[in-house]
Amino acid sequence: MENNSSDNRSRSGAGFARIASPAISATWNPLSRKRRYDRGKRIGRFAGALLHAFAALAILTLGWTTATAQEQGAHEELFADDRYPSASTCVTCHPKHFDEWSVSQHSYAQLSPVYLSLSNKINELANGSNGDFCLRCHSQVGANLGESPFISNLERHPTSREGITCVVCHRIDRAYNKASGRLALVEGGLTDPVYGPTGNKELARVLEDPVYRVVTDPEQSGRKIHNEVKQFANFSNPVFCGACHDVTLFNGFRLEEAYSEYRMSPAAARGVTCQDCHMGKEQGVATGYEFGPAAIVGGVPTEPRKLTSHFFAGPDYSVIHPGIFPHNADAQALATLGEWLQFDYLASWGVEDWEDELDECLEDEGDECAMKVDFPEFWADISDREEAREIIEVNLERLALATEKRLEVLRNGYILGETVTEQANRNGIRFKVQVRNGTDGHNVPTGFTGERLVWLDVTVTDRDGAVVFRSGDRDPNGDLRDGHSSYVHAGEVELDPYLFSLQSYFVTQNGRGGEIEHVIPIPYPVISLPRVLPSVRSLVFTGEPPTERNHKRAIEPLGQRWAEYVVDGDALTGKGPYRADIKLISQPAPVNLLVAIQSVGFDYGLTPRQAGDALIAGAQLLWQRELTFDVE
Repeated sequence: MENNSSDNRSRSGAGFARIASPAISATWNPLSRKRRYDRGKRIGRFAGALLHAFAALAILTLGWTTATAQEQGAHEELFADDRYPSASTCVTCHPKHFDEWSVSQHSYAQLSPVYLSLSNKINELANGSNGDFCLRCHSQVGANLGESPFISNLERHPTSREGITCVVCHRIDRAYNKASGRLALVEGGLTDPVYGPTGNKELARVLEDPVYRVVTDPEQSGRKIHNEVKQFANFSNPVFCGACHDVTLFNGFRLEEAYSEYRMSPAAARGVTCQDCHMGKEQGVATGYEFGPAAIVGGVPTEPRKLTSHFFAGPDYSVIHPGIFPHNADAQALATLGEWLQFDYLASWGVEDWEDELDECLEDEGDECAMKVDFPEFWADISDREEAREIIEVNLERLALATEKRLEVLRNGYILGETVTEQANRNGIRFKVQVRNGTDGHNVPTGFTGERLVWLDVTVTDRDGAVVFRSGDRDPNGDLRDGHSSYVHAGEVELDPYLFSLQSYFVTQNGRGGEIEHVIPIPYPVISLPRVLPSVRSLVFTGEPPTERNHKRAIEPLGQRWAEYVVDGDALTGKGPYRADIKLISQPAPVNLLVAIQSVGFDYGLTPRQAGDALIAGAQLLWQRELTFDVE
């Protein structure tokens, strides 16, 4: 993606049309009022210092303070590494697990610019009362380190940026149940104990076998590994997943219910676990596990055992620079996130033929060369650009694999079922399409269903290709023609009366006792500022607060929904037969969500339009079918 920000924190650029609304200039931190207040205090202090101190002393003091701050920052980073090791330290012995995890939903959790902006927008709307609620699921390391939820990923600790990284699961020593991500991680360096489902037997053998040549003393030179694997049986229990995948806000609003859905499912009754479907051979289906070594230590594999997949495929996909995601130890060693944002991979930098052509052009034409590029200082050396290109190609291959795995899990979850023609004559065409839940483990969609778009795109044409019916198409912003479309609200396009979408709607109570749909469900009280606070009444019987609710439209395990369509006789051209092209499509979030949060901007210097275009481009066709109507 193009870098449109000098410091990668100030967010501005092309926004989305709201019809008669200009693009919104954005600032990163929603607590801008506090920022201005703090800046005012700093200015006051500075003015006082000018009145009471010599300039020379001020300069010396500034130099000492800067050096001290740099030393303190280096110390804190070293200390954090010792507390929460990065996944890049694990790849040495666990390359298979790292490769799977590096492009997974877990590893993208904190890097997602859409999530970051949504979190900041919620705090803006709720006057900061939501705090770090989102961060604690998306980056437990960041939450344990006490990082602010508002800062850019470029400013976070490297392990914090890794989202659901190795230590988030393997440094958990107790069952938290449905804790909405509030997890206390066990601190420790690389050589300290980790936690796993099988215990210490194999590691003890490795430590005793001289062929592995390992050490467990952090001060001793050599190949360092953990000194113990403590058994934590909860790893294999679905409630381990429920600690994050069942999310309830402070006020009792049930945002995500994947684990609760599972508990009541046929799969749970049969004893099939979350891990069986999502960590096995095939994404989304309990098809057993691979068998092989869990680690390769110094080129020597450990004893074969049940091997779980750490791919964790799901509906999301990356919309950020491929130098940043997937996680890549070589990329991290070569450049910082900010430097990667300056690398224009779309312009063929580092491609051998392009670089050769550039050299020839510069040699022949000098400053008049049409290919001349003012490379950023960091990327001025051709060898660095070529190394970066190699990394980019590796990461693009991983992203392509992620696309395959995502399609695999989505096609296992969503099934395009029967199509039934109820009428096909000169008076019109009536037909219906069945969509089924292919899994018996939870609803589809599940999780943050207010974001998840799964819909039917239906086009009916005559024999000449003229369109006589359309449903499931997009408005100029890229939204479906539903109640959240800016163009529908403005009367520029018609509401789609036949739209079949499984996206949930967030509903809040309005001032007159009725309800209204919201993209972001923050209730607006009459007598106070909007806040997300604990409920003052018991929710045992209602299960949700009276101020807001999640209106689900998902399909229950093994359930089905029918979409019904009617083509009026007046729309028929008399040029039959007619053909219906039916597509089932998935997209992780609607563009109208970006419209709603664009005022706080997006990380990495992304403009709202760039983020939206990337979302639309990645939308995945799950199933497609044709239906013919013999009408003359």
